[in-house]
Amino acid sequence: MEFVTVLSDLQAEASCPICLDYLKDPVTIICGHNFCRSCISMSWKDLDNSFPCPSCHFCCPEREFISNQQLGNLTEMAKLIQVRGTKRKRQEDTPVCEKHGQVLTLFCEKDQDILCLQCSSSADHEHHRVWPIEKAAPFHRKNLECYIAAWEESVQLFGKVLTMQTRKSLELEKKV
Repeated sequence: MEFVTVLSDLQAEASCPICLDYLKDPVTIICGHNFCRSCISMSWKDLDNSFPCPSCHFCCPEREFISNQQLGNLTEMAKLIQVRGTKRKRQEDTPVCEKHGQVLTLFCEKDQDILCLQCSSSADHEHHRVWPIEKAAPFHRKNLECYIAAWEESVQLFGKVLTMQTRKSLELEKKV
């Protein structure tokens, strides 16, 4: 199951079926369904003999519910996850040019900057190589991977040389 699906299921379970908001002071009734204490109290306000569950319509013989602190804690966690998800979503939203309010879809090779269509046709980028971000990103990603691989090889080689020099140093120290 995908993370997004699991997250939406968790948030649905942390919601009250009456007010459809996150559970506040959650309580469980006899049939096992959970509600905000205030929502179920209002739902059963004018009833005397039987108290139907708003979800499954099971008739509870008494106006009785049990606090569910563990569900309250899980609901608080679900709220935090949603807040983090919202921040992440905002960060992933398409960037917009501050000057022109257009979506930034192009990349200037010389300035290493993302541009809108209007900025790319300005005099500032007149003779620069400007290309779509969708093509520029994989190209630069490959280049970075090559640079990283070269650095990793250099680090390994340096480690070997350092080990050899340390051994030689120890051998010379023993001879002395």
